[in-house]
Amino acid sequence: MLLTRCTTAQQRWPAMVGQSLNRTFNSTRMLHQSGSAQAPFTVAPLTARKFVRVQGSDSVSFLQGLMTNDMRHFEHCGVMYTMFLKANGRVFCDTLMYKRPAVDTEPHDYLLECDASVAPRLEKHLKLYRLRKKVQVAMDETYRVWAAFKNEVATGEAEGPIKNSRLHVLKDPRLPRLGYRVLSQEEQSITEELLKSTFPDAVMSADKADPYTEFRYSLGIGEGEENLPDGKCFPLECNCDLLHGVSFHKGCYIGQELTARTYHTGVIRKRLMPLVFESAPKVSVDPEALRDAEIKNDEGTAVGKLRGLIGNHGIGLLRIEKILAGGKLTLNIPGETSAIPCRTSKPFWWPKELNTRA
Repeated sequence: MLLTRCTTAQQRWPAMVGQSLNRTFNSTRMLHQSGSAQAPFTVAPLTARKFVRVQGSDSVSFLQGLMTNDMRHFEHCGVMYTMFLKANGRVFCDTLMYKRPAVDTEPHDYLLECDASVAPRLEKHLKLYRLRKKVQVAMDETYRVWAAFKNEVATGEAEGPIKNSRLHVLKDPRLPRLGYRVLSQEEQSITEELLKSTFPDAVMSADKADPYTEFRYSLGIGEGEENLPDGKCFPLECNCDLLHGVSFHKGCYIGQELTARTYHTGVIRKRLMPLVFESAPKVSVDPEALRDAEIKNDEGTAVGKLRGLIGNHGIGLLRIEKILAGGKLTLNIPGETSAIPCRTSKPFWWPKELNTRA
């Protein structure tokens, strides 16, 4: 049931070569070739995401002992989803890890994408375990990242990486519906032109990640510190197993014991799930009051906590057996006089037999 193999086996980082902008446009693989009737892409800048760079001859073994996924997947893919845990098995942070393009003779060079607020703590966390290993850990300010996705399901989409010599475009390893992650070292104006040529007819979000965040919430996928708060959740509750972010066949890593025991016992009572509101809630309280706001069923019993809210969509950590049986749900925010009606459903990408593990 649980998928641990990287689903982007043919993904490779395109070689970085200095070519003219026009030549780059001509070499771009146009996504509309598979059907002009498809829904256009939305391209959103993820300005709140930063990178931590890990390089050195011991970087593979170093990272292998700290994260949930298996570094051996990089033998056949260019990006991988993984988490770093605390010793008690709770999530420290989640990351998308990339092979950095080889610009010198160093073959072991990786970029860890995470929330900007988390990046300094992740850098410190990694340096704490570096010891005498031949590894360098530092913030990387040279890259910026965008998300390219489709709000509607479209058939016949282009598969695999998109060829572009000046952008690094890779399929999101978590779920096909999440589309592509795009990394760039170019200037802002040049990058925007490259994005427009790579994703024809795309809707370009000006300077906010809100469209992507709301889309991600509609799928029930958490990302970053707001959805996966430091030390407050477990990796399987965050669907790390269903999003190809954990390997149960590798050796030991920090937090592995509890994660493996939870998986083998099959007791996963809570998971992140999507929340839908009839209209965007008009919340007058401070955003901090939304953190851990209770979600209750029609009997008034607390069945979960809010983990994110934007527009008509939210995401919550919910007790599976309490909410999949049906019934009304309400969001109860401190400081608000009335509860806000909402509903949830089992995400389409969950295995059918998942209920037996709740």
